Amino acid sequence: MGVQRWTVEQKRIVVEEYESAPHGAKAAVLRRHGASPRQVRLWASYRDAGVLESGLRKGWQGRMTPRTESVEIGRLRAEVKRLEAELVQARKDRWMAEAAAEALGKASALLQVMLESAELASQPEGSSPSVSWS
Repeated sequence: MGVQRWTVEQKRIVVEEYESAPHGAKAAVLRRHGASPRQVRLWASYRDAGVLESGLRKGWQGRMTPRTESVEIGRLRAEVKRLEAELVQARKDRWMAEAAAEALGKASALLQVMLESAELASQPEGSSPSVSWS
């Protein structure tokens, strides 16, 4: 099995599909095309630097270009927004759980009082009540 040769157009397609895939679906894009994350990042940096057609030029250093940086910033902002929404939901869920636990505690106490009242009412007159305060 030899090394796969990619045309410039294939590289562009893979990079664009990878960049437009939502978080969590990027690995599927890589598997479908048989590419690695490192390859795709390298191709994107070449594309952004305008050297995808010719490849790496001597003296060229890979760094995040403005376009790649903008894409990454956008992705990170979307991730922050998603995480903030999850945090808000988690706080709501926690509040609901605490309110439910408090309501159950009150209901349990009320049932205990009602049970003790029913036991007192059902005892014959003159006998001593056997109340348990647990």
